[in-house]
Amino acid sequence: MDLAGRKIGDLIASFPGATLVFRRHKVGFCCSSSKSLAEVAQRKGFDAEVVARELCDLPKGPLTLPDVNDVDAFIDYILTRYHQTHRDELAELILLARKVEAVHGDHPDVPVGLSDALFEMAEQLDAHMAKEEMVLFPAMRKMCEDGSIAVQLVMPIHCMREEHDDHGEAIHRLQKLTNHFTLPDGVCGSWRALYSGTAKLVEDLVAHIHLENEVLFPRFE
Repeated sequence: MDLAGRKIGDLIASFPGATLVFRRHKVGFCCSSSKSLAEVAQRKGFDAEVVARELCDLPKGPLTLPDVNDVDAFIDYILTRYHQTHRDELAELILLARKVEAVHGDHPDVPVGLSDALFEMAEQLDAHMAKEEMVLFPAMRKMCEDGSIAVQLVMPIHCMREEHDDHGEAIHRLQKLTNHFTLPDGVCGSWRALYSGTAKLVEDLVAHIHLENEVLFPRFE
């Protein structure tokens, strides 16, 4: 399987757990999601084929993503795989972060402010996804159904792209607060679950943004 030419965001969407591999090789996957694995490998000085083999060795994947030409199926995939998942997981992660911050407040590495950062992300992300669900996605479906011109979607898509950039900044904040999800020695199960869950949230959000920015939106621009 030739993975070197595929974009980092595409690999994250296709291989659950890919961000673990990229962190191991010090790949800033959030900023590099639109670049190919080969491009990043050349810039960072690692072997793209080694990373490709590690991705193929992950226990889940590769996943088969829906064809973007079937817009209904592609949008349905985004709604079920990402929108609802983000809402469900963020609600749990906020509670878990509050617990860890309260119980381990005297620990020097406790992620102070993580619960607030997750709560802010949940609010911003929910508002963003609601715009897509109530306005943008129905308009896309309608245009595919009746063959109307997509020019009226240029500005709404531009606004969604700008909000995606804001989500990228929020991801960087989560990474900073958790020291890139590095667990101190001997921490409890709740702390481990918090970092594991937040890392998965980040991976899902990077994949979600990539599929919209690089696959779905260009079809209407």
